[in-house]
Amino acid sequence: MKKIITLMLIVIMVVSLVACSNDGVADTTEAKQDSSIATEITKPVEIEFWHAMSGGNEEALREIVDDFNKQNDKINVKMIYQGHYKELFQKLTGAAKAGQLPVLTQIFPNRMTAYIMNDLAEDLTPYINNEKVGFTEEDLKDIPTVFKKGIWDGKFYTLPCNKSVYLLFYNKDILDKYDVEVPTTWEELRVAAEKLTQDTDGDGKNDIVGIGFNKSLGIDFSFWVEQAGGHLISEDEKNITFNSEAGIEAFDFVSEMIKDGVAKIAGEEKYAYIPFARGEVAMMFSSTSKIPYLKEAIGENKINWRAAVLPKGKRQAALFSGTDMAMFNTHSPEEKLAGWEFMKYFMSKDVTTKWGMISGYLPVRYSALESEEFQKYIKENPVKGEALKQFDYGFRDPKILNGYAIHKNMQKALEAVILGEKTSKEALDEAKKKTRKELDEAMKSFGK
Repeated sequence: MKKIITLMLIVIMVVSLVACSNDGVADTTEAKQDSSIATEITKPVEIEFWHAMSGGNEEALREIVDDFNKQNDKINVKMIYQGHYKELFQKLTGAAKAGQLPVLTQIFPNRMTAYIMNDLAEDLTPYINNEKVGFTEEDLKDIPTVFKKGIWDGKFYTLPCNKSVYLLFYNKDILDKYDVEVPTTWEELRVAAEKLTQDTDGDGKNDIVGIGFNKSLGIDFSFWVEQAGGHLISEDEKNITFNSEAGIEAFDFVSEMIKDGVAKIAGEEKYAYIPFARGEVAMMFSSTSKIPYLKEAIGENKINWRAAVLPKGKRQAALFSGTDMAMFNTHSPEEKLAGWEFMKYFMSKDVTTKWGMISGYLPVRYSALESEEFQKYIKENPVKGEALKQFDYGFRDPKILNGYAIHKNMQKALEAVILGEKTSKEALDEAKKKTRKELDEAMKSFGK
């Protein structure tokens, strides 16, 4: 109990974000039948699915859940909105302490690691490998590699849920007015930002700024480091590397545009799509998950917007973000089978295709991405088509225990650089020391 309470205090400290590492699939060479799991539901069961979707994304999820419930007379999946990610994860912490975890939840892998280490997570491998209720080899191969990250020590604990990718969004009319091509490299991005930053009424204040960033820019900074040729952490997740020359170069590049006034960070509004929807920034970096909110923010405004792949630094790299779906092992075999049946349903070709069309997220199977239905959709909705171009060089962030410490400290470091308090090297070196301490403390709580 002492170890669980210690872990939960660590988990409370974590606020959000993504995960990475351990490509591959579960070992399917083991026996296809596993007596440790139920393979048939004999009586009606109701299970809870805790989520953090809101707005149009929540409506899309509810439509899928309702369809599943209609098709399964012995299973009722009850969606429970627990607030945004921070609130959801805090409530999971409390539920773990009280022994009242739901059957299913959305979760980032860097948070999931703690529940696995506390033996609260259900190993999905026996379900995946079961001949009666599981996946086929073709099903596993159909999952894009960038989403195949739910493996710890050779076992599947999560499946992809809501997956999105960062893109460069732009106001086509503004770019056309100032004769600016969509930038494809960092150099072109800087030049475009300068040309698009305009004082349109001559009052000495810029009415249009070239680039808009989310307030969480430092938290979501990993794709800039990757594009500069670096990584946040080593492949084995033992060494912090974001303060490398690549990290410093990326910090310098982005922070200098902000300090020079050709880019700005969203303030209390938090998200760049809000000033973008008002025509106050010509370009912005955002996840596709914000598309429903962008459309809502634009409303009746005449914003002719488009999106493109991320401009290239030394190499191409695109951050795929979003949560996975996980199941906890604190329930009856039939309740867990019901949870598995919904996970499998959500992952099916037709359903993930639908999810990719009615939400801000992407299908999580190659067959769905290549389907006639989705290909027709992206012809009418080309932004999602741009997202597909980044699959080959997409990546996800680390899933190390308390991995949010990486992002939190990078955010603080970037803020210090922008305020002129530290150089990029000084700020990143300090961030590395703080992160190392927090990661080590998390592991020590487990005697590691």
